[in-house]
Amino acid sequence: MNIVDTFREHFGTLCNICNDFSLVECDDGIMIGVDKSAYLSVVIKSKRPRRFPIVHKTQNMSIECNMRVTYMLNEIVCQDVVHILRCLSDNPREKELFLELATVLIAEGDGTEESIMDTFNLLRTFFNNKKDISDNELIGLYAELFTICVFHQSLGIEQYWQSRDRMKFDFSITEKLKLEVKATTKNSRTHHFRHEQLMTELYDIYVISYMLRYDDEGLSLFDLIKESKEYLKIDSRKLMKIDNVLKNVAEDRLKNLRFNRDYTDVNMHIYSAMNIPKFNQLTPSGVANAEYDCVLDNIGFIGFDDFEKIVEKAKKETTDV
Repeated sequence: MNIVDTFREHFGTLCNICNDFSLVECDDGIMIGVDKSAYLSVVIKSKRPRRFPIVHKTQNMSIECNMRVTYMLNEIVCQDVVHILRCLSDNPREKELFLELATVLIAEGDGTEESIMDTFNLLRTFFNNKKDISDNELIGLYAELFTICVFHQSLGIEQYWQSRDRMKFDFSITEKLKLEVKATTKNSRTHHFRHEQLMTELYDIYVISYMLRYDDEGLSLFDLIKESKEYLKIDSRKLMKIDNVLKNVAEDRLKNLRFNRDYTDVNMHIYSAMNIPKFNQLTPSGVANAEYDCVLDNIGFIGFDDFEKIVEKAKKETTDV
């Protein structure tokens, strides 16, 4: 059961709160629940309870550090000095995203008020980031998440997914081995590349190429996000990437972006960058940001088993060093 389901199970219906909070305990000593005003709250015991309290509030959330409170936990009334993160938004989606991210970020920290303040600041930045996301960006995300779901079991590939958008490669398996994901909805397997994604002496580069076909009954981006989040939920940086899409894109739009699953499976090909048509020279001195389209229709591709062996060999070589 994930953190959102746990919250819904215990606090899905409103009830009278006699103490400051009604809470349940999750992993890592983190407690979640609601306060007297029914605001979603994440609470953790203070490791330095004699330090001065800290209070800060924005429109959508608040933080209080080193506050003495009374709360109900497992039908037992407790008193402790705690740190509190409250979500003040009434938006159900924002509340769920707040709960997911706050608990992951707190678990990654050391539980001090400085760490909790860092969590608060990251959440504040996250919720203040309002960004329009294009259809092309969503299609690219679809292909990357599809790759994560396909290779989760065999390679755990989600751990190598880029932590920020617009990095040079989508997956960094090792310092040497890089993976780029491309997708097209056209009838030709044509993709746009930066020259450095194909021609470099620094890396061994592979490209996963998708041809996608729109289908009202196909696999939706929303369903892919839901599945892949289970694999990414312990890494706050990658979870934020997905949650940023959930925050800024209407759910109907994510559910309506659908592609035929069988067509995607059959037309998912893996290529070595060495075999992709390109300008066969390194980027000359004084030249930057060279980009062009490459047609992959008539070149040989690599089988899934061979690709997995390449990745496993590269990982082993890195471990053995």
